[in-house]
Amino acid sequence: MKRPLLALVLVLVLVLLALGGLGFALFERHDRGSLVHKSEQACGGRDVPAAAAPATLPLGLPSTAGATVLSVTMQGRTTIAFAKVPGSREDIVATRDRVLGDLTAAGYRVVGTDQEPGFEAEAELAGTRTGTLKVSPLCGGLLEVRYKIE
Repeated sequence: MKRPLLALVLVLVLVLLALGGLGFALFERHDRGSLVHKSEQACGGRDVPAAAAPATLPLGLPSTAGATVLSVTMQGRTTIAFAKVPGSREDIVATRDRVLGDLTAAGYRVVGTDQEPGFEAEAELAGTRTGTLKVSPLCGGLLEVRYKIE
């Protein structure tokens, strides 16, 4: 009696794991597909700074050559700034590393990095303040740099 029940539970667990893995794979494929599509689209106004966008990044964040601030918002104590820089999907990791060089020179420390070349590159920051950085496609010929600083 216990053996058939144990076998049934084992089969159900394996089915659930397989479905979870399939769901994750489909999500990753859709997410990457959307980033590829974004990088090939015309900007359609997404590259135009918001009316209230400052000329420089907030909190004394250093500007990277060629960057233009698109918007800055606050969510509680967190400041979120978006900037655009010239580049293609092939430049994502190099752009993240260039921005990290500027941040390191300004007193930030890189705690960790993660990248999916051609899709996005991220970093976790500490030091002057803590936060994250993410570089991803904005539209054809431009990359979006998101600073999330606490």
